[in-house]
Amino acid sequence: EIKASSDGSNKSSGSGKLSTKEANTEASSAGGTRRSLTFAIGGVLTLLGVAGYTFFRQPTVDIHSAATPSTSILSSPTQTALESVSTKRIEAKKKLDGLPSKERREEAKKLGMLTEEEVDAILHAKENSWHLAPSSSNALGLRVDTNQVSSNDPIEDYLAWSPLGIFSEVEADKSPSVPRYMFSVFDGHAGYMCAEQLSLRLAPMLNESLDVVSKLVNQESSTSEIGKELVSTVKQLKRDSGIEWDQIPLALTATFIRMDYELVHGALAEFRKLQKMSTIDKLLGPAVSGSCGIVAVVDTEAKEVVVGNTGDSRALLGVRLKDGRWKAVRLSEDQTGSNQKELERMMREHPGEPS
Repeated sequence: EIKASSDGSNKSSGSGKLSTKEANTEASSAGGTRRSLTFAIGGVLTLLGVAGYTFFRQPTVDIHSAATPSTSILSSPTQTALESVSTKRIEAKKKLDGLPSKERREEAKKLGMLTEEEVDAILHAKENSWHLAPSSSNALGLRVDTNQVSSNDPIEDYLAWSPLGIFSEVEADKSPSVPRYMFSVFDGHAGYMCAEQLSLRLAPMLNESLDVVSKLVNQESSTSEIGKELVSTVKQLKRDSGIEWDQIPLALTATFIRMDYELVHGALAEFRKLQKMSTIDKLLGPAVSGSCGIVAVVDTEAKEVVVGNTGDSRALLGVRLKDGRWKAVRLSEDQTGSNQKELERMMREHPGEPS
């Protein structure tokens, strides 16, 4: 658990379906009111919204650390139920495969329902929970809980988390606890390929972005190739927006912009260079499939959470009030046509185009 309070302000916006990652907290405000907070992000790339929130920690925290997620060992009843589900799926596939669509629908109605035990087994099969120790006496410790339930096979959604500020295994060995972490959910659209690439590549790029922004503030130069490209993105972003940025929102926004560019234009340039049809799926598949994405950067020393979103993913802050009731606070904003602000932005940026 983490001692914190929800004294934060929305700097702009951000936006999911399935609650998948949590950092559980217990809070105390300046007036002494005790609250429990649960931060969760869930997902189901266009424009990125960023929101910042600040938490304040109580003096004493007892956190048990674990370097890696603890994978639950499924109980015998759960394992048996999952095997039963698998058998039923295979049998159903045999019955339905090859049937015309009308007959397939009618035959599907005759399939038996899953038992309560089988449903519970599916819901618990991919649960994980672990603790991240505080990096200093001033920092928060985090408890992280994840779960994932697929609606298709292969699953098109990916969870990803990563410590930030570590650039090598040597650094990781020297500093097992770090102050910043990235937690994210990527919901693939027409397949898994884009979401998979984001889950693998976005954290390292965000690491580079944070380093680039820090060096720019300190008037230092970046030596890596991706660092130089990010410098250009960051400078253009600052120039075009005309606003003052905090470092994490700036780095997160630049990362989304650069990653989108690499997945589309970078991959297309590589394909044109190689001119090999055998590479088309690997190189262009991620851009064609697409994905929503929501990322939360948790700074345990600054007691801040910065949320970046593109698409209809959502981040929530669960607050348990003094009387025991829970309140859900949105940390992000859906970027869909049903959101009037988003609709107005699209019309403003694409005047005269058919809706």
